[in-house]
Amino acid sequence: MLKFKIDFFFIPLVCFGLAGCAQLRSVKDKIKTPEISFEKVEIAEITLEDIRLLIRSEVRNPYPISLPASKLDLDLKIEGTQFTKVKFDLESIGASAKKDLPIEVKLKYADLATLYKKIPGKKELLIRLEGEAALPIPERYAVLAGTNALKFPFQDERLIPAVLPNIEIRNFKILKPDVAKVTQSANSQELAKKAVSFLDALLSPKNKKSPGSALTAGLETLDLSIDTEFEIVLNNKAASDLQFQNLNFDLFLENDKFLTGSPTHIVNNGKESVLTIKTSFPLKSVSNAIANAVTKRSSSFRLSGKAAVVCPGVSSEPIGFGFNKEGNFRW
Repeated sequence: MLKFKIDFFFIPLVCFGLAGCAQLRSVKDKIKTPEISFEKVEIAEITLEDIRLLIRSEVRNPYPISLPASKLDLDLKIEGTQFTKVKFDLESIGASAKKDLPIEVKLKYADLATLYKKIPGKKELLIRLEGEAALPIPERYAVLAGTNALKFPFQDERLIPAVLPNIEIRNFKILKPDVAKVTQSANSQELAKKAVSFLDALLSPKNKKSPGSALTAGLETLDLSIDTEFEIVLNNKAASDLQFQNLNFDLFLENDKFLTGSPTHIVNNGKESVLTIKTSFPLKSVSNAIANAVTKRSSSFRLSGKAAVVCPGVSSEPIGFGFNKEGNFRW
């Protein structure tokens, strides 16, 4: 932790003899002053667009009046090269209060791509933050203090992984249930017959015409789940290894929510991770949009969720991975 503290005290206009000055020196050592603590820089989250860094800091105000708002200026260097400047507004600190100041810095992959080309194969990058925060002194005290701000230098560095992640869906399958399972789930022969006919139209590779929604087909009371199997694959196009520990996702087809779940099996292989997914959806939830997509075996999609990854060599602690991938896929 880097902590800098500058003491200042009130100088009387008149000093009544040596005894008075000695008393003032004694008082000086007891006077509290504002403090700012920079604790650490950590990786808050990795996404498909950027790496979010979090600077954890705290400001303490010992005075019975508020400290005015101020600014923090940082130079951000990666592997010794100036990368960007970060400017952050420090809000006013209330009287006799302390305040946590989490400062977020985003490193976009679009900006990092050029750097990756200069150092191919490098798995860990040294990032350094240098700057200065200035805490303004309340106006009524500035003249006596001889300055209008207390300045606190800040510098810290840490390793971040070289990442340029991409996520995709592979080997997507919808498993057609057998007639016995459909019949067992239905409460009448008529409902079972409707369900079998609907599933034939929905999942037959030869059929090209959508059967419409399950509601229109009269299946709103049928308690039958349809199993699916597929893989979610994460590729890192930069040099770092990424190891998944868990994941939760939502899959939308044609803007309609279709599936949700988590992997049953994870295989981490350096820069690629393969997550096996086995989940299901209620047949009665099939909308017109979902039916059209399933019949065509082609759809726009949105895959979103959260995961935890470990970057060997950078951190043994899990780092949050948030993803929101949109596109089109066929199966």
